[in-house]
Amino acid sequence: MLGRIALDLTNDTNQTSRVQAAIQLAAQHKAELIGVCTDLPTPRYSYGGTGASEQILDRLLAQIEQEKLEIKERFLKEAALAGIKAQCRMPKGPIEEVLAAHARSCDLLIMSQTDMAQPNWAIPPSIVDTVIISAGRPVLVTPYIGQIHQPMGQHILFCWDYGRRSARALADAAPMISAATKLTVLTVDPQPELLRSLDIESADLFAYCAAHHYPTPNEVHTISEGIGVGNAILNAATDYGCDMIVMGLYNRSRVREWILGGTSKTLLQTMTVPIVFSH
Repeated sequence: MLGRIALDLTNDTNQTSRVQAAIQLAAQHKAELIGVCTDLPTPRYSYGGTGASEQILDRLLAQIEQEKLEIKERFLKEAALAGIKAQCRMPKGPIEEVLAAHARSCDLLIMSQTDMAQPNWAIPPSIVDTVIISAGRPVLVTPYIGQIHQPMGQHILFCWDYGRRSARALADAAPMISAATKLTVLTVDPQPELLRSLDIESADLFAYCAAHHYPTPNEVHTISEGIGVGNAILNAATDYGCDMIVMGLYNRSRVREWILGGTSKTLLQTMTVPIVFSH
């Protein structure tokens, strides 16, 4: 079970659905919810040496502080109504740094997919992947479109390639996999010859799941040719009726991933169900 869940309370267009998802998950696991209300960066304009810039900045900062207090009050009220133990922290500093810092004393951090169609000058477009690779904790990213299934994570699609990152994801997501009723294990572009050479059997994963009292896996394979690994994963989630995906992030260097495109980029941009990313 999850014991503490950190929640990004950044004032963006996805905040309401993200809070609802977090409260639902906290209730499911009887977990404490730690809301992190971040400080948005403020633009600094120059007005030719007049005092106008300082006056504008002061008003903007006062408005931001008032909005943060309203967010805190609303969040704590919603958590209390749901019977959830909750706190709200209001740290100073860059969004990605404070979210990562608070995630480290929690089992999970909840964020939202960046909606590129609604740019916000104050929120970096790559903030989600930056937090994922620096937090040291799994990050649950909710999509900005569609309805989130409730209760969340009843049928999990776990992406398994026998590699380090997928093994790490299997351990990081243990509380959610344990709480699921169904588990589908997906291998994209399987390599049976390699497994035979290493004397690895598919039953090894079944034995691991049984030892940890996970649902008995439904093992499925698919090919990425013509569509890419990311789309193959999303298609499988739809085909098997999964309401959550668990996977390791970045199978190659981050720079190469974002310049050339790749699985992680595809999923972060076009996800259709919540995804637990582990790094």
